[in-house]
Amino acid sequence: MNRPNTVPEAAVYNDVDKEWLLGATDENNQRIGPWKKWHTDGYLWETIDYRDGIPPYPTQRFHPDGTVSQDGEWYGGDKYLGPLRLIKSNHPTPEYFPPGNADSVWIAEFDYVDEFSYDAQRYFDRDNNEISSDGDPLPVRPQNVPARAHFIRAAYSATNWVMGTVDTRTANYIGEYFEWDLNGNPVVKRLYSPSGSVWEEYTYTNGVLKISNVYDKDVPKDSETCYYYSGTATPVVKTRIVYRNKGKDVTNTYFDKTGKELYSVRREELSPVHKRRYFNGELVCEGHLSNEAYRFPESVVYYASGGGTLIDFTNNGDGTGTWHLYDASGQVLRQLTVTEDLDDHFRLIRWDAFLSSWGSYEVNTTHTDQEAVVLWFNQYYDKLHAKDKLYALEVPAYLQIELDAVDWKTIGAYHSDGGAELPIAINGLLSEDEQVAKVAEDMLWPEIEQQGAVYESTYKVTTILARMLPHYPHLPVAQQRLAKFLYDILDLRYITEQHDLYQEMLGAIAPLEPLLLQWAIGDDVSTARMAQYILMYAGKEATERFLLEEWRNTDHSSTQRGYAVYSLSGFYVSRDQRDKLRTTYAPVLGTEADAFVRFVLASQLVLLTGAEAEDAWLTELLHALAHYEALDDDYGNMMPFIGDINNVQEYILAVLRQSRPDVLEKNMEPIIEALPAMHSLKQVSYLQTIFAVLFDDETALDDITPLRKKALLTAADVVAKDPGFINLLEVFRAYDLPHDAYALRQLAEA
Repeated sequence: MNRPNTVPEAAVYNDVDKEWLLGATDENNQRIGPWKKWHTDGYLWETIDYRDGIPPYPTQRFHPDGTVSQDGEWYGGDKYLGPLRLIKSNHPTPEYFPPGNADSVWIAEFDYVDEFSYDAQRYFDRDNNEISSDGDPLPVRPQNVPARAHFIRAAYSATNWVMGTVDTRTANYIGEYFEWDLNGNPVVKRLYSPSGSVWEEYTYTNGVLKISNVYDKDVPKDSETCYYYSGTATPVVKTRIVYRNKGKDVTNTYFDKTGKELYSVRREELSPVHKRRYFNGELVCEGHLSNEAYRFPESVVYYASGGGTLIDFTNNGDGTGTWHLYDASGQVLRQLTVTEDLDDHFRLIRWDAFLSSWGSYEVNTTHTDQEAVVLWFNQYYDKLHAKDKLYALEVPAYLQIELDAVDWKTIGAYHSDGGAELPIAINGLLSEDEQVAKVAEDMLWPEIEQQGAVYESTYKVTTILARMLPHYPHLPVAQQRLAKFLYDILDLRYITEQHDLYQEMLGAIAPLEPLLLQWAIGDDVSTARMAQYILMYAGKEATERFLLEEWRNTDHSSTQRGYAVYSLSGFYVSRDQRDKLRTTYAPVLGTEADAFVRFVLASQLVLLTGAEAEDAWLTELLHALAHYEALDDDYGNMMPFIGDINNVQEYILAVLRQSRPDVLEKNMEPIIEALPAMHSLKQVSYLQTIFAVLFDDETALDDITPLRKKALLTAADVVAKDPGFINLLEVFRAYDLPHDAYALRQLAEA
């Protein structure tokens, strides 16, 4: 091997390792003192100080350009203990540097505890400033977070500080593992096996234990999961789930807040065709299933408490099966024969047809399974027999005339042939039998409405039912049912789309005005609100006079007056009388003494005018938002007859978002301050308003005003508490803001 000019004459070439060596040995040929290694290309490759021949040996490796690539203490072989520092180079190099780090990471340091494992990792920039593996400056380390924990950013996770031991052979954590959020609250604690699988896991929310999982070390599918109550001084289990027999035997146990056991349920799969369910340790149901999917089970038995037969199933062998319900003496009370053309066929051929669904159990479940199966059986029995009654109902002559005027074979409905049974369903809605009416309603709605979409059948059915209502003064329950139907139809989002049919429908409802006005002043509040809502769209001059009188009558409650204002707004807007709404409401807003009525007046004016809303109206709404508690009860009393928003804060925010950002920005601070205390779902509305006002302009992030800084820091606190909440994620994306607590805080300080 030719010696490069840079390699000293005394250096000896090692043909095995392809390197040049220079150093001293003792009388036992043991290396001692400083040694150097040169690469075959001639550059100094490594220095090792063997000192007196006893490890550790301080060691450095070098890049071809002469800069240090590695610094640590070597114990021989592949063993390093303590800090091992790896450093990048400005030039091409064969030296190793861990992948997956940000470009700004120049130094990576690992604290090795044995030959293959390290329990700490640190990262630095070119100037030796400690940063994260993502290249971010480190935030202040909370006092309770140990020095060996490192900082990371994990997408959609509250994890910011992490501590654990990594096995380099598998790249998995082993032993104890911890995570903390930016404030030092625990997020996750785990215990890993030597192979890297999880043996124990404890998950925290806002620093409080929420879920724990302990896995069987010998059977990975077997485990115990506990869910804990929130708001208790010490962790109290709410639900414990135990998996056994490779997950085929599962027991859920429910506890109250004192830790007292309430009840337990268990499901057991002895084989794919042999299954059982238990309640409080007692066998409730045993099913022997068919080997073929979607076939009748071979047999099923439900047991009463104590072991007697409660329900059983007989496979008749001819494509039918029969369920029997027994009394305590063993006598058949009811039987239900299932055929392939029966409604709920696929439900009723299940072995667990009458059991509560596995996910429906809660700590407040009051029925035992033995009680629930009887309730479910009777519900199905009554429903199936109600349909027989429905088809046998006689059609009144006045209804038949209306039905004959429509071609039900060609009418537009959700299904192309969906109109065929609509006359039967319409007739059923007039029944005094509530079960029959419910079956009729279940038949009707899927053909006339789908996710807000409406059809020709929607209008025709409503028109006929409106004309039926006067025929039933002798049957108030039917009248109320029909009125509820009219309300539900008028509340559909797209009901005004087919103008001619809509007007025909309103024409059929209009003659009901005297009756609806009578209901609107009745003692039944729900009926009164419902009647008022219908009149909003179908009423005439008498309705307008009534609503004005209701609003102006100061002897009425705040709710009654406020709902009259809301209804009168709908009356004017639906008739394109917007100017009348403004001239009626605007002059009296400043003199109205009732805070709730002022709030309703202001919200209707802002909704009407949007970006042209007057400052006084917006100020009134912002004042209402700051004192929303005083409006809660009255707003709730108006529900559910004012739309989809069932919370006064969200309603105000939705209205404000349609107005002027310049006025709102001056008054945004109370909204920002209220954000952290809100429930996650309410936070969506608050954030939408804050972002729409402060960050809608694409240049907003170039000018971090004190108010914007406060908004970003508050949003960071919200994200840190619930980083994975998907609805919040969508709000952040809409304004190109990071959904990450650390990034938001960095942005605020920029």
